[in-house]
Amino acid sequence: MSSRARSQSARRAKQPGFQKAQVAFLDYLTSYRGYSPHTVKAYARDLREFRKFLARRYRSADQPDHVQREMVVQFALSLKGAAPLTVRRKLAALASFYGFLQDTGCVSTNPARGLPLPKVARVLPACLTEDQARRLLDACHTPWHRAMLALLLFAGLRRSEVAAITLEDLDLPAWPGDDGQLLVRGKGAKQRVMPLTPLVVQAIREYLACPSGFHRGRPQTKSNHLFVSRTGGRPIAGRVVNRMLARVLKEAKLDEEGLAGQGVTPHKLRHTFATHLIRNGVDVRTVQELLGHADLQTTARYLHSDMRTKQEAVGTLAGLLGRRRADPGCTTRRADAPTAARRADIRAPHPNRRPKAPHSATWHAVRGLVRTPMPLCEVARLRYEARAS
Repeated sequence: MSSRARSQSARRAKQPGFQKAQVAFLDYLTSYRGYSPHTVKAYARDLREFRKFLARRYRSADQPDHVQREMVVQFALSLKGAAPLTVRRKLAALASFYGFLQDTGCVSTNPARGLPLPKVARVLPACLTEDQARRLLDACHTPWHRAMLALLLFAGLRRSEVAAITLEDLDLPAWPGDDGQLLVRGKGAKQRVMPLTPLVVQAIREYLACPSGFHRGRPQTKSNHLFVSRTGGRPIAGRVVNRMLARVLKEAKLDEEGLAGQGVTPHKLRHTFATHLIRNGVDVRTVQELLGHADLQTTARYLHSDMRTKQEAVGTLAGLLGRRRADPGCTTRRADAPTAARRADIRAPHPNRRPKAPHSATWHAVRGLVRTPMPLCEVARLRYEARAS
C-alpha cells in the first residue's frame, strides 16, 4: 500500500460518523454562531431527512465523506411538492453542514456548494388597511387580548418576541400619555430597544392592573414573563398567540371578508406595521432598526405601493401636461401662466447680447455644397464671400 493510500485510510478512520458530525455541527450553531433554537431545530430536521434519503437510495448514511454532488441533487429533486423556500433552506442546511466539516478537516470538498436553486416568486407582503386594523383593535374585549394585539400591531414584534417579554424588559413612563420603551430579544440573540406609543403603554398597564385571570389579567405567578399560561405560570407558546388572533378576527367579523383565507397571522400584523411606516415617510434604515432586520434587503420588500399610492404618484404629472381651458368643448391645450412666462424669458434676447445677423444666401450655399466635389479655389472663394457679407 502506498503512502498516499495509507494517509487516506488513516484520515477516514479518524472521521466521525454522520450522527457524531451532526451533533458537533448543531452545537457549533448554538454555542458559536448564536443561531436561534428554531433555526437549529430546522437544520436538525433537514439533516435527518437527508440521512433517511441516503439510507433509502444509496445505503450510505454513516459516513459524510461518501456523499457526492449528484446525491445532493437527487435529494433536491425528491422534494416534490415542497415550496421553493423550503428547498432552498434544506440545501442551505446541507451546504452549511459540509462547510463546517470542511473547515474542521473532516471532508475535503463541499458537495452542496454552488447548486442551482429553485426560483422564488416575489410576492408582495400583504397587510391590513387602517380601517381593518382599527376594527381588529376594537374587537378586543379583554385586556390580555388588547395588550398582545397592540404589541403585534403597533410595535411590529414577532410572535416569539411577544412570548419572550419579561417584566424587566418593560420601561413604562411614570406619567400617562408619555412614550415607553421595551427591550426586545430578537432572533439570533440580538437585542434592540423598541419605543412604545401611549396606546401600547395604556394597554399594558390595563393588563397588569386587571384582576388575576387568563383572559382578563396576568395570573399571580413567580414567573417574570409578561404573558404566562393559565396553568403553571409558564411563558406562553407561539400557538397561543395564533389562537388569540383567530378569536379576535372572528369577533371583528374580518374572517367573513375573506381575510382569514389570505392568512392573517401575527407576522401579517408585522407586515402591516412596516408597510404603514413606509407609507408615512419613515426611511428604510429606521424601519430596519425597528424590525430588527440584519439585512437591508429584507426591509426593502416593504417598499411596495398600493393602487391608491400609485394613482397619487401619477397624479403629480398633471402639472407637466398643462391645464385645459375652461370650455369643455375645447380640445386644445395651453400652458399655464408660469410656464408661458418662462418660455417668454427664454425667447427674449439678452440686453447685453449683440443680435446675430441673418446668414446670407452664400453661407447657405456653402453649407449645401460642402459634400459636393469642387476645386479648392472655388471653395475658398465662396468662404471669402460668406465672411465678407
